Amino acid sequence: VGAEALLEFKPDLIIALGGGSVIDAAKAMWILYEHPTIDREKIFVPYAVPPLRNKARLVAIPSTSGTGSETSCAAVFIEPNEKTKRLVLSREIIPDLAILDPEIPMHMPPGVTASSGMDALSHALESYVFTLSNDFSEATALKAIKLIFENLERAYKNGKDETAREKMHYAATLAGIAINNSGTGLAHAMDHIGPQFGIPHGVACSILLPHVMEFNLGSERAKKRYAEIARFLGLSGKGEDELAEGLIEEIKRLQKALNLPTSIKAFGVADEKFFSVLEFMVEHSSESFSARLNPRAPTPAEIRELYLRAFG
Repeated sequence: VGAEALLEFKPDLIIALGGGSVIDAAKAMWILYEHPTIDREKIFVPYAVPPLRNKARLVAIPSTSGTGSETSCAAVFIEPNEKTKRLVLSREIIPDLAILDPEIPMHMPPGVTASSGMDALSHALESYVFTLSNDFSEATALKAIKLIFENLERAYKNGKDETAREKMHYAATLAGIAINNSGTGLAHAMDHIGPQFGIPHGVACSILLPHVMEFNLGSERAKKRYAEIARFLGLSGKGEDELAEGLIEEIKRLQKALNLPTSIKAFGVADEKFFSVLEFMVEHSSESFSARLNPRAPTPAEIRELYLRAFG
């Protein structure tokens, strides 16, 4: 419907004002506006989107502080029948302009503030340890992590704290730049619990992230980088093991401060419902490039075990 409206109106500028879903929808509409006869399945082939900007350009104005879609080459959609995520991945869909107005997210309710903030934190943390990370992604990821730890709890407790809102808004975009130049890891690969159980993406990341980080401690690369983050945040520890574990504990502390569920079961998912789709989620998570390029590449059995731990 959106693409049809664009074809009728024929804009030369598309403005997406909203959260990540709104911006991602605008990206899809943009593709179909520029290429109305394109095979819809081709859109989901990585980097197969044909050139855009022959008819219009895209401006993204995020209203939440989390997804980073305003700077990313990705758009995420839910396949309604199987309740699985489908990813459009193309440099073509990066918005031409992102406008960050900290006044817009001032009215986010606490739950959305917490969820979107943990989404941004998971972007930054996973980007920093990702196998394709680099000097540019690491610099933006570190700054985002520091801003989030300094401001997310403040923004959650007092939505009128202008400084905290502003810093969180910038942190989300910095984290988006980080993943756009490296990638996300296993926590994102495993977020089939979102579409399957109706768990908001940021909440799903919050539940999965500590378990994935504990799993990643089996990678010397990840352990070293977690320790680097801990030092950057001023956490104490005698060596890399203590520092990395201290970072995970700090994330768990933040979870509780934001009143977020710490397990899938705590969100209200029944045992029967979870186990009925467990193998399906394991299969789809295993196929994700985010899992394969995680600093510690998991086997399907290890992914299954992580789901069981996250279930609670």
